[in-house]
Amino acid sequence: MISAVAIAEAEKQLQLEFLLIRHFLTHPETREVREAFIEKQAKAHEKGLDTYLAAKADRDLIDDIVAPAINRSHKRWLTANLRHLKEFSENRLNQMELILRYAIFEGSFLKIIGNILWEYPDLRRHPIFTRMKPRKIKQSLASGSLEERVAWTKAAIDAVDRLPFARFENDNDQDSTPNVEELLGDCLRLAFGQEQHCLELERVRRIRNHIVHRSHALVIPDERMATAIVLLANFPALLITVAAERYPRACTMEDLEEGDDGTPGYMLLDSIL
Repeated sequence: MISAVAIAEAEKQLQLEFLLIRHFLTHPETREVREAFIEKQAKAHEKGLDTYLAAKADRDLIDDIVAPAINRSHKRWLTANLRHLKEFSENRLNQMELILRYAIFEGSFLKIIGNILWEYPDLRRHPIFTRMKPRKIKQSLASGSLEERVAWTKAAIDAVDRLPFARFENDNDQDSTPNVEELLGDCLRLAFGQEQHCLELERVRRIRNHIVHRSHALVIPDERMATAIVLLANFPALLITVAAERYPRACTMEDLEEGDDGTPGYMLLDSIL
């Protein structure tokens, strides 16, 4: 069973943690704090250069003349570029927060779908799972056996994990792979305005993939970041809200019973079979 209450409490804790991080890392610096930061970094740079020169086998007079100039240049660069570095650091924090929030969202989303598919095995007859092309189940497993049911659910969730949330007009029309929007609407019959939500989630997914797989230089605009935070935080709870009525054995609006951490049944059985 997976609970909307547990999802909401975890999100509240995560939000508090990021508020603390942003307060202490991006709070407007006073002049004294800026100067202390620059002085500390300059001394660290000077110490590193001195250590290097002390170990330099062919050290000569020119090294001792040039070294102070290098240190002064580094200090001037820090003074002139501190604002730029602060802005860059804030964007890096946005990137890290987006990646972490997406990972947490993804785990919650897959648990919800996994719980539903496990508790309601008749759903596997829907043709969408054939289009997903889940990995093949070992032929040695008897169809309908507990082991086969666990293996199928694992394969189905692995396939869901690789689905796009939606498709845009300029995407490849030849790709017959389904998307999450179809899974939620056509297969699970859960209607909650998922079309627009899935379009936004697909944008977030592509931003996350760009940062992780292509370039760390991507700048995330503040308005895009704000939209992503709200969406990643609220979508799992919204999904549970509409699924609790249709799939009460898998999702609940109540708190979990003691000892239940929301882990899907197929995952618990997989560890002992």
